Amino acid sequence: MIVKRGSKGEVVRAIQERLSIEIDGKFGPETDKAVKKFQEAHGLLVDGKVGPITLAALAIVPEEILATDRLDASHATDEGLFIHSSFLGTGQYIEGPTDKFYVVLHHTAGNHDPYATVRAWNSDIRGRIATQFVVGGIGKNGENSLDGEVVQCFPDEAWAYHLGKNNSPLLHPHSIGIEICNYGWIEPRDGRFYTYVNSVLPDNQVVDLGFSFRGYRYYHKYSEAQMDAVHKLLHEISRRHQQVNLQLGLPQWLKSQSPQDAFAFKREACDGTVRGLLTHTNIRPDKTDCSPQPLLVDMLKSL
Repeated sequence: MIVKRGSKGEVVRAIQERLSIEIDGKFGPETDKAVKKFQEAHGLLVDGKVGPITLAALAIVPEEILATDRLDASHATDEGLFIHSSFLGTGQYIEGPTDKFYVVLHHTAGNHDPYATVRAWNSDIRGRIATQFVVGGIGKNGENSLDGEVVQCFPDEAWAYHLGKNNSPLLHPHSIGIEICNYGWIEPRDGRFYTYVNSVLPDNQVVDLGFSFRGYRYYHKYSEAQMDAVHKLLHEISRRHQQVNLQLGLPQWLKSQSPQDAFAFKREACDGTVRGLLTHTNIRPDKTDCSPQPLLVDMLKSL
């Protein structure tokens, strides 16, 4: 495989990710410049073309990426949300079919790129662990080309493990997981905000909850594009799965409880006795996804 100026797609995205430049999947002048700089620094032929040798130096295996590259299968929902398919490989999810009557919100605690999240699931050794949907975000350096982009990584009738230990055999096979790309809790230190991997976030990507939630007051802020995408995605899920009731669970608790209480651990959620829309924090007392940020709370109240 030779990737060069004018190329497009997931392999280009992977190259851009490795080179820490804007990720848009298009091999243009900036990518060409960054590739040549990388080739020069690593003693390679400086021609701007990414062939087998440069791919190996970048630690990219194109066959693994292309196996999940199904962007041509993207489609628009009734509300105009584009859902892009980038399916996991064989054995990375359970084929089903199962009826769905829970939806669980998560955040990834990491990269803003939903395709990178899917690739990580596809290449790890933990087994069939994934959510059906991933929603892209804003990178820590301000990259926004994937902000609000929705990726589906296995079919509607399938399922995968995404909750860890809980008290119900129903939750995993009958739930739909949505990952929101986000770093999670933030630690203020020396006038700066640090993620759990010790990277620095700009102030405009940090939200102050005004109270402590699971031991933290500051969190990586969900973006407006993410919340709009999740709102439309939830409507699409309820259209596809008639047994999903978006008014039950977290939206119902928000009508009578404060956000910190509504997002708290709920025994009935862990037991699987309350159906509808939940977050991982409702099911597990040790999780921080998702945090009760104003943008998320307002979106849930508007369902």
